[in-house]
Amino acid sequence: MPRRALSMVTKPFARKGAVFQPLLTSKCLSCEFFRVCIGSTRPLVSYRVVETRMHFNRCPALSEEMQVVVVEEMPTRLLVEAPFVAPGAEITYRKPASCPEGLDCEHLGVEQGEKVRIVKVLEKLAPNLWLVEAELLEPPSPRLWLAAKQKLLQRPRR
Repeated sequence: MPRRALSMVTKPFARKGAVFQPLLTSKCLSCEFFRVCIGSTRPLVSYRVVETRMHFNRCPALSEEMQVVVVEEMPTRLLVEAPFVAPGAEITYRKPASCPEGLDCEHLGVEQGEKVRIVKVLEKLAPNLWLVEAELLEPPSPRLWLAAKQKLLQRPRR
């Protein structure tokens, strides 16, 4: 069963079935609402709203009213290195040791050593390298948002 958590979303997403990816602003990490807003989610992972709550907070970063919702983490695409993978298998995620040119093998939404369950095998990209859809089995760490912020700041501007 996918992991559920409390989060906060803007009005357009505050309806059952809405799908979103959380967005980090420069004010998020120091916000008093961080833990119940995006702190309960992961970067670059999609979420589906499964329930709305009648509780609202004003977001200092967006200057908008946010509604508290219950969200369900959707499976995410990961590159995994293993001799064989199959749906239902639970593995410990490790960033692939070698990454084929043109692919980004680092997923900002999952940490080294986290347990994941393979939902669907999408493609074999190289010997021992697979593109899969996986459920992330552990609650997210705030370190994920710090790492995502650092990585996004390092990207060259276009």
